[in-house]
Amino acid sequence: MNKWWPASVRRSTALSAAALCAIVFLLGWLGTRELLSAQLSGSAVSSTRTQLDRMADVYPAGLPALTSVLQGEALFEVVDDSGRALVSSENLRRWDPAWTPLPPAPAGAPANWTITTKATLKPGDHPQWREYREYTVVGKVVDDGPRRVTLYLFVLPWDTLRTLGTFDDTLMFFVPLAVLVTALVAWLAAGRALRPVEAIRRELAEVSGSRLDRRVPVPPSRDEVARLATTTNATLDRLQRSHDQQERFVADASHELRSPLASLRTGLEVALTHADRADWQAVARRSLLDVQRLQRITADLLQLAVDAGGAPDGVVDLADVVGEQVAERALEPDGPTVVSYVDGQAPVVGESVQLERLLRNLLDNAVRHARSSVTVRLRREGGEVVLEVIDDGPGIPAADRERVFDRFARLDDARTRDAGGSGLGLTLARDIAVRHGGSLRVEDSETGARLVARVPARGM
Repeated sequence: MNKWWPASVRRSTALSAAALCAIVFLLGWLGTRELLSAQLSGSAVSSTRTQLDRMADVYPAGLPALTSVLQGEALFEVVDDSGRALVSSENLRRWDPAWTPLPPAPAGAPANWTITTKATLKPGDHPQWREYREYTVVGKVVDDGPRRVTLYLFVLPWDTLRTLGTFDDTLMFFVPLAVLVTALVAWLAAGRALRPVEAIRRELAEVSGSRLDRRVPVPPSRDEVARLATTTNATLDRLQRSHDQQERFVADASHELRSPLASLRTGLEVALTHADRADWQAVARRSLLDVQRLQRITADLLQLAVDAGGAPDGVVDLADVVGEQVAERALEPDGPTVVSYVDGQAPVVGESVQLERLLRNLLDNAVRHARSSVTVRLRREGGEVVLEVIDDGPGIPAADRERVFDRFARLDDARTRDAGGSGLGLTLARDIAVRHGGSLRVEDSETGARLVARVPARGM
């Protein structure tokens, strides 16, 4: 922005409106003046030609009859065929003492010959007189008995100049007034339009990390400012939810990390206090379990903190992922039986590592709560690939089917730490499903829990 241009929106709006109004009125002024001048000049020429016709009619009667039809300060001249001025007005000789007569009509000119030409009265001793200007002159041939003469009558511009002067004086007053009124109206209108924006600015200035509950006022109008206020409030809502979620996440993470750390420290301190009686192998095993739990929690926290970046663009066959994961579970000697039912290929657009993590977390959750078996089903349904993981455990009550996806959420019968869960597995699984354009929900099941993931299928 140039230094001379005001930084205020209100001032720049008023200045722009005033400048635009001045340009429009100035162009209109000049255009109208030119049109008016042309019309007045044409009317003066027409009136002068009518007067010349009357002069031609009375010319044979002599000079008194000729001057009787003239008006005011008429300038005229009568020239014979030799170019000699027979009669000319007194003003013509007075205004231009060095005046030379106008040329006569050309030889052989018809009886109705007329001409419209220009003539300039040259300055003499008084160069500032208004009469020293270029004039339009109309001429006509008149038969005067045995000889022929040419009558010339000057078109006087005084009425035209007087009317144009009045026109200029009038607009010279009203144009600045109109520009001033336009600037004032633009100033007031901009101030009224920007008043809600200023209210929004003041309210946003009060928003801080400890006052995210503030919202900007939404004006009753349905214009762009109202939509801006609505969007701003929606953004503040998302910011507050994110801030609240972050605070809960930090608190939960602090609590979840504190428990295994406290257990690990207590076990080691007790063992060191009674080093001669401690079962160091048991201490090491308990410490290793706590370290493993810390590793799982840390890994899940890092996974939640990592930005996913762009949309996944690879092609993954979920049937292969299910086969690999179920085969790995079969190698574990302890734990429930894991069986799978795969209905053909199931290609999706995604990241292989992420989708493996999704299925692994679902299987870990199912294995922790199953009594004897876990079932994995994979099929295509319409334009989606449906992945189901079902266990025969106690199941999930309908009231808690959404809460299980919250970070570090644990149901009443799952609060013990002996199963080794981090409390983030299902949260990560749903995050991966949503990132791949799908969903993860707990659905009805005859026995145990049934978690269903749906991901858009890739056309074969």
